[in-house]
Amino acid sequence: MKKQIVKFVIDKNLDIQNHLIGLDTYKNKTHSRAQQKNEKMNILLKLSKSKQKISIAKDIAKYYSLAKKKYLDSITADINREWLKIEKDFLIKLEKIHKKPFPYNSVRGVISSADRFGYSTKGRWFATGMRQNKFVAIDIATHEMMHFMFHKYYWKVCLDKGLSSKQIWAIKEAFTVLLNLECSSMRFELDRGYPEHKNIREAIEKSWKNNHNFEKALEFAIKMIMR
Repeated sequence: MKKQIVKFVIDKNLDIQNHLIGLDTYKNKTHSRAQQKNEKMNILLKLSKSKQKISIAKDIAKYYSLAKKKYLDSITADINREWLKIEKDFLIKLEKIHKKPFPYNSVRGVISSADRFGYSTKGRWFATGMRQNKFVAIDIATHEMMHFMFHKYYWKVCLDKGLSSKQIWAIKEAFTVLLNLECSSMRFELDRGYPEHKNIREAIEKSWKNNHNFEKALEFAIKMIMR
């Protein structure tokens, strides 16, 4: 039996890291959903990084008590069982879309207590939620694995074209529209993206339907965002 690539896990330290990523997203107003005022985030931003970690750890400790362990273990096992039903087929589809192999032999899906879900390609993990059902967790996993492919194969391509990090981030997020075209049978809901990327998502979708070629769609997206 082929090794499971994505394994959903409980990891308090990575949960804290995910909270910090969400805090940075809020601080930098990376996208429209991060621009809504959040008093809790504003209080954390006044603290040093070390004190932010302490405050977050204290706030989420309730989820990591011995009494809660059975619930977290049950949630994690449930998501892993459901994920294994589609992982092989999803990876085949992902590699077909990009015409490139998935670059990692192991990735962790961290069950997080946060409301925002970040990821780390360096650490090979992404976050999903404790309070969402297993199908939402799988939707998040497919979304983040698209990002892992983009970072590995296309981020530098965009940098070499002269795009800013913000422009590349927008293109990376917009490309998840392909999940709706190629992987809808493996997902519970459509990948809706961010409202501010609507036009570029539509452009990528049009290019994909015409060519079924990721690199051509990327070239089209780059030209569009540099206008």
